[in-house]
This record gives sequence, structure tokens and C-alpha cells, in this order.
Amino acid sequence: MMASERAEIDSAAALWLERMRGPVQDSAVAASFDAWIAEDPRHVESYALMASLWQSEGLAQAACPTRAGNDNAAGLDAADARHGGVWGRRRWFGLAAGLAALAVAVPLGQGLFAPTHTYEASWGATREITLADGSHIQLSGGSRLSVRLTPWSREAELEKGEAFFDVAHEALRGFAVEAEGARVEVLGTAFDIDVLAGGRREVRVYRGLVQVAGESGAWRLPAGTGLILDGAHVRSLEGIGGDRPGWLDGWFDAQDTRLDRLIERLNRTSRIPVELDDPQLGELRVTGRFEMHRPQEIVETLAAIHGLSWSRDEGRYRIGRQ
Repeated sequence: MMASERAEIDSAAALWLERMRGPVQDSAVAASFDAWIAEDPRHVESYALMASLWQSEGLAQAACPTRAGNDNAAGLDAADARHGGVWGRRRWFGLAAGLAALAVAVPLGQGLFAPTHTYEASWGATREITLADGSHIQLSGGSRLSVRLTPWSREAELEKGEAFFDVAHEALRGFAVEAEGARVEVLGTAFDIDVLAGGRREVRVYRGLVQVAGESGAWRLPAGTGLILDGAHVRSLEGIGGDRPGWLDGWFDAQDTRLDRLIERLNRTSRIPVELDDPQLGELRVTGRFEMHRPQEIVETLAAIHGLSWSRDEGRYRIGRQ
């Protein structure tokens, strides 16, 4: 490869690195980056090199002499702010060309073909996961999550169930979670995603800021708020308190919640499944705070609230009409 072509790729990689370091990237930017990174294996190598050098001491040492030797650095930085970062990009071009010569000292292979790890929690149990980047994830019973960490991205997919994410902050890599067509993107925060039957997804933010993108649009959610995506219907959630969801402590707060939704959540923690004899009973509503580790008490309470009958047979609880 000619030196000019190498320099062009390195410059593009440096610009993408600068762009992807923003706090939240919209889906169009992410799609453009994915297309660029997949276009040529050399793009992967160059971006990984830029990322490695950005986090190394070598970058700071390379940048400091440039600033120290420029009496007009403060003025140029002010102009940079006024003109959308043009000088910053030019500075990156120079650094990219110079630092590319250090490629032999940077292990590029590590992470370029990072595997996807899949985690599952069995019904009636929760599972705690610590990722290599220091992020902590807790899965509710019956949940399945896939995670892939690369030098330039942190991607996860919640295939089913519920997960609480306490994401380690990084200046370079964001953290994105796909959940049944919804995409949640953050840098460092704590949030909960619940994938329910019928494609309903619920997102609650406990710390920081997230962006949620779905088929109906995109929304930014600060701590204490949330969103319910149910097909084309979207509903905001307010007044989310605490620093973690109640299910981590064995509780569920129902607010005019459908009976079948409550039972779906109960079955994630109960080792004895709960079933409705008539699916139409699932449309009944309930409000209250339930201790999810006491399934029989919940079944008794639900039956009393709505004048239903209940029984335990064949290793399960059944709720039906009287």
C-alpha cells in the first residue's frame, strides 16, 4: 500500500475516533461508522491503532510539544471552537501520520476478532456478570444477553428477559444495547431494560443519560425517567427513584399493571410457575408492591383482589375464575 493511501486511511480513522468519542451517537452516525469499518480490513487496523494510541502515554507526549511550541495555541483553540473543530481535525491528521510509524509497538490483533459472549440466567434465579471493561450487569431469571467488546465499541443484545446495566465510563467507547428493535446508547450510566411478551420494551434510567432509538423515533432520557415502547405506542415514565430497580432486591412495584405482565415478571423469580386458566384474565389490572420471592402470597392476593380462584397442582400455581 502506498504511503499516501496509508495516510488517507489513518486520517479517516482519526476523524472517526474524534467523532465517536461524543457522548451519544445517533443511529445514522453509527450506521455510517459501521459501513466504513467493515469496508476494508485496513480500516479496522487503523482505527484500532488510533484507539490504542489515544489511550496511551505516547499520544500525550506527542501532543504536548506541539502545544508548548506554539505561542498561539490558545488562540487556535478558541478559533477551533468557533469553526467546528477544524484545527482539531488538522492536528489529528498530523498526529495520525506521525503515530502510524509506531504501529509496530501497538498490538493490533487483540480485540479485532473479539468473540461474542452469551450469558443466561435460569428461571427462578438471577445472575451477576462483570465485563472486562468493568461494567456490571445483573440478569433476571429466564433472561439471555449477548455481549461483544472490541477496541472501538461495546455492543450487547438483550434477547429476552430483563437486565440492569451499571456501565463503566469510558471516553472512547460508548455502550449500546439492542432489545427487540430498540437501541439504547450510553457512555457511563445505570439503567434497566425489560423485554416483555409481545415485543413490549421498558427502559428505566437510574444514573446518567441514555438515548433510546426505536421504530417511532429517538428520545434522550435523563436519570429518574423511562420509556415504554409497545409497537407503535410510546409512553414516558417519570418519578423513577433510587439507584437500582426493585427487582434486584426481590420487589416489584405495580402501577395499574396488567395481570399477565405481573405474572410474567413473577415467573422470572419463582421456581414454581404461575399460569392463568383463561388468557383474558391477563387484562385485569393491579396496583401494589409485591415481594417476588413469595409467589403463593402473591397468587392469594391477586385472587382476592379480583374475586378469582387459585390452586396448586402438577408443580404450578393456577389462577382461574370462580
